Amino acid sequence: MPIDPSTLSESVSSSFQSLHNAAATLNSVSDELGKFIARIDESLRKLNLGITVWVKVSGWDNSGDGDTGFWTEQIGYAKVNGRWGLCLRRVVGDYRYPEQDSEEIWAFNDAPRVQRLDALDKITDLLQKLSNEADTMTARVLERLADVEAVANAVAPLPLVIKRNGGGVK
Repeated sequence: MPIDPSTLSESVSSSFQSLHNAAATLNSVSDELGKFIARIDESLRKLNLGITVWVKVSGWDNSGDGDTGFWTEQIGYAKVNGRWGLCLRRVVGDYRYPEQDSEEIWAFNDAPRVQRLDALDKITDLLQKLSNEADTMTARVLERLADVEAVANAVAPLPLVIKRNGGGVK
């Protein structure tokens, strides 16, 4: 039985109007979320940590069941496109073939909406992990300071002599 074109047109028009309204609302609340994330990002960037950390949001790994495939979605703090900030990452792979693993990384606000939403509950975990890693990094630097100081003291008094011979350096 053929569909009445006027009924179809009305139905499509009504559905599209509902979709239009839903999209406007979704975009508005997503923009608000993005503003809060940008504030967190800016606060972290000012700390000048230079530390990359990742926290698992979701994933699947059946390597214990004989299957060697896995996938994971993570929230992190890392350098993406030359800029440090909150980011999201998805890794899919197979332990047998690591060269075939695929990884996608996005700045948080550029990631798919559902992934951003899923990651929100892990921001506190990420901040704690960043703090722990900063403490660990501080301890590592302190362990090495004396050695580097000794090297610096050993080379500092040595003059740098560059002899030029016919435009070349000897």
